[in-house]
Amino acid sequence: MSERHQSGGSAGGAGTELRGTIKWFNPEKGYGFVSPADGSQDVFLHISALKQAGLQDAPEGSTIHCEVGQGRKGVQVLRVIQLDQSTAAPRPAAQQQRPRRPFPPRGNSPHHGHE
Repeated sequence: MSERHQSGGSAGGAGTELRGTIKWFNPEKGYGFVSPADGSQDVFLHISALKQAGLQDAPEGSTIHCEVGQGRKGVQVLRVIQLDQSTAAPRPAAQQQRPRRPFPPRGNSPHHGHE
């Protein structure tokens, strides 16, 4: 028998509890991945699991406690139990705000009018 602890086994289709870190999550695409704390293979995280927990985003580096199980494309998060965003890496401001030029750049026009 293995030393791993399981919450009640996998009988009845219940998922297995897992703790890990958000590897990345893209709220625009609606999915991302969790790196399990035990070093096992990354787990798929769909936005529907976040929304069930009343969340919209899972910033990179956040600590997650969740229930995982077999999904259509492999192991995925079935239910978010807790998401600790205090461990998240700050998102770079450069990605969120793009500098806007108040006027078009000076220089050559795109039309080469050599006659």
